[in-house]
Amino acid sequence: MKKLAGNLGGAIGSRYLKGHNRLVFTEYSGFISKVDLTASSAVIVSQGSKVITGTYTFDCETGALGTPGATTDIWWDQQTASHRQMVPQNGAKIVNLGVVDFASVTPATIGLFAYSSTPIPGNNDATNRLVVGDVFCVATNAGNFCKIKVTDYGYDLHIDWVTYKLNPTYARIGSGYTNPEDIAVLANENTAYVTERAGNLLRVDLSNADRIHAISIASGLTAPQQLWVDEVHNEAYIVEYSNSGRLVKVNLATHVVTPIYSGLNGAIGVIVTSDLASAYISEESTGSILKIDLTSRVKSTVATGISHPFFLSWADDNETALLVPDRLANKIVMVDISKNINNVNDFITGTAAKPSSVAFVNPGNYCVCSDTEVDQFYVGIPNGLVMGIGNVPFSMISLAGLAVTAPGYSWQFPQNSPFGGTLPVMIDQHFAFDSGVGYYQISVSTSGGPVQVRYDEWTDVRMDPATGLYSILAPMKPDANGLYQVQNPSLHYYHSQLGCLLDSTNLTNGLYTITINFFDAAKAPMLASVSHTIFIDNNSCIATLEMPNIAGHYADPDCGYLKYVNLTDVVTINYTASEPLGYGSYSFWVIRGAGNSLSPNPNVSGPIAPGTIINGHSSTQVGNMFGPLCNVKGIAAFGVGLYVYSGVINGVGRQSQYDASRYYAFCLAK
Repeated sequence: MKKLAGNLGGAIGSRYLKGHNRLVFTEYSGFISKVDLTASSAVIVSQGSKVITGTYTFDCETGALGTPGATTDIWWDQQTASHRQMVPQNGAKIVNLGVVDFASVTPATIGLFAYSSTPIPGNNDATNRLVVGDVFCVATNAGNFCKIKVTDYGYDLHIDWVTYKLNPTYARIGSGYTNPEDIAVLANENTAYVTERAGNLLRVDLSNADRIHAISIASGLTAPQQLWVDEVHNEAYIVEYSNSGRLVKVNLATHVVTPIYSGLNGAIGVIVTSDLASAYISEESTGSILKIDLTSRVKSTVATGISHPFFLSWADDNETALLVPDRLANKIVMVDISKNINNVNDFITGTAAKPSSVAFVNPGNYCVCSDTEVDQFYVGIPNGLVMGIGNVPFSMISLAGLAVTAPGYSWQFPQNSPFGGTLPVMIDQHFAFDSGVGYYQISVSTSGGPVQVRYDEWTDVRMDPATGLYSILAPMKPDANGLYQVQNPSLHYYHSQLGCLLDSTNLTNGLYTITINFFDAAKAPMLASVSHTIFIDNNSCIATLEMPNIAGHYADPDCGYLKYVNLTDVVTINYTASEPLGYGSYSFWVIRGAGNSLSPNPNVSGPIAPGTIINGHSSTQVGNMFGPLCNVKGIAAFGVGLYVYSGVINGVGRQSQYDASRYYAFCLAK
């Protein structure tokens, strides 16, 4: 949820203006107001060039250097001679964009980044992110936004900066109304119609929206509430709030009012299907949603039991479900009108007090007007859009973040396998494209830790339909905000379901939440995020293997010769095997000659328990190692091996780069 405006005077009816990315709404205290969903302009608070001296702080509003204090925003922390970091201060937050075009970071985008309190590494080594040309942004403790470009790196950091105060997105654009209830806006996004509780329907020019300039279309209505405009026929449908209220139709040109249905009880909301076949009405007094057939004038009940239903809106463009604020329950419910009666489910819970209307922005993105505030909610991700890690669906990953592939599945992995290496994050790109998704963003976080937006890059190939040949593309990489573009399925990408090759080796080991957010073609947030847990383990296994010894006398490490005296002498071989987190197994063996096994067989294998080290040893008499034939000859050569297997997978295969092994040969002779 994102709060768009607060301290309002009774926000009630609303409409979303797609062309302006703006919500307009009424305030019962007498206003028409608007809130822009993104800021498009700003005032520059300060700008210039500066040298941030090592160990000093920087105030983004004044450009002043100092020592850590209440007004500073960032601190150029010198931990050692080479370890450095840029640290946000006093509630400020920071995000690093990398080497990007400084001018492309505008007031329209700077507030959309994923800011956090995590310092930016500035070490004087290969891990440094504050290289020349790097751009990072600061959400200052004064509520402004600052973009900073590194122009020279060193103990003293040279920067260019611009600090913006974003223009308010909320404003009252019209005043002087008497308890306005609802507002409807035509396709030109400038002409609006407003109902006043006193009984009026008004036409309003939103560019000159004070009540004194409004044109009266109808008066004498009984507490008119929500209205719905049929722009093609220049008519408006309105419900009256009364014990015997009406649904009326008003000709917006002739101002003629025509009753459609009478006898409504406390009608509040109304919406009409695009084919003008039916009107749906909410009755606050009865807690019901009604359907009026506009041809036969027959009423039917769609839903009951909603405590205080208010204004209605479509859940999507298909007109199969209604969104209804339950005003006293502080929630939005969805009424599926395509199915059985009373198919009512909670859609958004925990709204601000007394929600009145909900506006559809785009799939999964809704604005809710409540009594004193307007909020934006992201809900409703389609199932199946996010798939899994490689060949492991997210439904086969436990809450502990481990792969638990189901029996019978063709791509089997050992149960409870952790993840590591480079992880193919799979997204149904075709489904996403068809759903109107333009971009997606992938981030990871630990419990209580900062959110880390991913900027991984990879290359793919794409087929030319004319030749059938595949050619290598430029690296697939996100923009400065970490947004990857959804692939157009008609362009024949070879890896058409690959969303990201996430390099997990730059993460510490442990449990992570991987989150995918979706955005429309204009890069506006579109759908609620999808999150899953995965356990990362990029530990290397450990294997140690001593040369064999008899009574503490070890075989010569150069030639492998071990001298014995009697066939009853005991040959001992010590070894250790471990995987720090226990996701591994080991195998130890001794063979003679061309692979003959010994009797008794000293070979052993098994799992490695978490936090344990296998301290193993083989102790075998020389005579048992020789066997009958070599006993006669009194000499034999042996091979010894220890292999520690990592149990880590990347969703495609086992990550054998984390395995460990030791081998040698030795000879027993007198």
